[in-house]
Amino acid sequence: MSDKNIKIEPLLGDGQKWQHSYEQPISYAPLVQLANNNWIVPQHFLRYKHTLASVNEVLNDISFSNHFSVLAAEKNSDVYLQVAVLSPDNYRADNKAKKLLFGRRWPVEQNLPTSELIQTAFLALKVAREHEVRELFQLQHQGATSTPFNNHHDLPVMAQNPELVKSTSFKNIPLNDLIERVVFADNKIALINCQAIITGEQVYTVKLHCDSCQLSEFNNKTLSFLAPDATTNSFLHSFIVALVAVSNEYVSEHFKYQGFARFSKDVHAEQVGELSIAMRSPSSVSLCSMGKQEANQLNFEIDSGRAPQGCGQAIGGFLAAHGIEQPENAYLYPNYL
Repeated sequence: MSDKNIKIEPLLGDGQKWQHSYEQPISYAPLVQLANNNWIVPQHFLRYKHTLASVNEVLNDISFSNHFSVLAAEKNSDVYLQVAVLSPDNYRADNKAKKLLFGRRWPVEQNLPTSELIQTAFLALKVAREHEVRELFQLQHQGATSTPFNNHHDLPVMAQNPELVKSTSFKNIPLNDLIERVVFADNKIALINCQAIITGEQVYTVKLHCDSCQLSEFNNKTLSFLAPDATTNSFLHSFIVALVAVSNEYVSEHFKYQGFARFSKDVHAEQVGELSIAMRSPSSVSLCSMGKQEANQLNFEIDSGRAPQGCGQAIGGFLAAHGIEQPENAYLYPNYL
């Protein structure tokens, strides 16, 4: 028995089965020894077969926030993720009672690598929180209040009447007057500083005055951001981008799988790169000829199975528009293109 075969034993559970029922190493899968002397099978040499039970098993190892929960559900044998949000009504400052809301559905392919499943949950949380941030941003208009960056505006109406939202003659009001009309999380904001830089961009520093926001990273937050020019429209668009960035950073720092925050700034990018090389370089993997055949077959199954059903004609038109008759990897789609 080779040294590598001996080393695989700690990776197996009772009855010499793989540690998770929803992922199995391919035949002749390589074992790679990491810098800390641990032995692993890289994820790209595993087959996956996720079910509702396995997805829930993965989600149980994810921690984030009491107000946002990633759920797994199933419909017609298709598993999907959905974020449940417990939040006050963003459109009623006088009502702090919590409402239960659900975000969009995120399909989970049966052969989705577990790492990608975890990152799908990560992305779902970012999108759900961005939705909240956009609704918390309000603009007052002579006795009425709008949320100009929310996701519920009637896009077909806007597309059919662009002159109503893209008028070049729209008046650019003084910035201080605009600041008086901006509300975030039911509180006014304050402009701390505004400075033009040599590129013509504007650097703004803004203070938020909310102190009990459910999205706690915004409580009494001071943030700076760049705007491409000095117009009030650029200020508003750049401000919402900065607010969404604050939310995204919060998710990156607090979203954890088995206690590990993958996208935190505490994770060193250069070391992630070195770990990736250790698990992918030919010298580390050293596949035998049978292992190469198994790996090629696995890659074929994954890539060919990703083609959207019933879209062959549309893809043909897509390729033709780029002057391509057959892509280099046409062999993946023998009955498709």
